[in-house]
Amino acid sequence: MIGLLKSMATTMKHALDGNTFTVEYPETTPDVSPRFRGVHKFSQERCIWCRQCENVCPNDTIQIVTDDQRNGEQYNLHIGQCIYCRLCEEVCPVDAIILTQNFEFTGDTKDDLVYNKEQLKAVPWYKDIDPLESREPDRGSWIGEGEGAVDYQ
Repeated sequence: MIGLLKSMATTMKHALDGNTFTVEYPETTPDVSPRFRGVHKFSQERCIWCRQCENVCPNDTIQIVTDDQRNGEQYNLHIGQCIYCRLCEEVCPVDAIILTQNFEFTGDTKDDLVYNKEQLKAVPWYKDIDPLESREPDRGSWIGEGEGAVDYQ
């Protein structure tokens, strides 16, 4: 009985001091670690359909369907199956797929967590932070922007 009264006193002391226990989400978004890996973002304009991301994925999260000329027809990613290992992002030579810090994705069933390329293109940046802007070296020249020949090394 004494333990119950002590726990109630502690609860009331913290409940009545005026401090909030939780963040007022979504008005106030929580800070995430800079190394946090969230929802993938896909750029069809950059993708060369090399299928390296599909080959390196350890649990077959990424599925790519191409035609006879290696033009991409479908790019599907199962968010609920992903382990956020970042291997797909690291192996991509043109940064067509990157992991954002956006953690705001939900689904009622497993099928709702299968994203196609249009849904992956529409994923918003978390707090408008583009991870490509903070990377070194500048990879803008890797996709043919700028002067001279493109160097993929």
